[in-house]
Amino acid sequence: MNLSEMADEFARLSRNLDKGIAQLTQLAHEVAQAEADYRRAKSRAFVEAPKGTVPEREAWVNAETADLRQARDLADGLRQAALEAVRSRRTQISALQTLLNAHEAEADFSRTGRAA
Repeated sequence: MNLSEMADEFARLSRNLDKGIAQLTQLAHEVAQAEADYRRAKSRAFVEAPKGTVPEREAWVNAETADLRQARDLADGLRQAALEAVRSRRTQISALQTLLNAHEAEADFSRTGRAA
């Protein structure tokens, strides 16, 4: 990979990182909204739960709010996946920086005959 290709790759990775951070921010908002929706529905369900023992009421509430809990968990999973993608992109940029540093050291050695 020559210097021009490295520069192009660095620009591409930087754009991807920016997109990933924007997506992560959006997903964090979605997780927060899903969590709020779930908690609100769960609280209402407890108030509306039919008479019975505590375990019976909890089971009823869990059944009533299962879809919202699933939506919350899915939103959180997507946020986690986006976070891992951002971390991966940072690692790729770091690896490219290492290659650029090696290229610079090689150029210095070629020019001066000494390691920097």
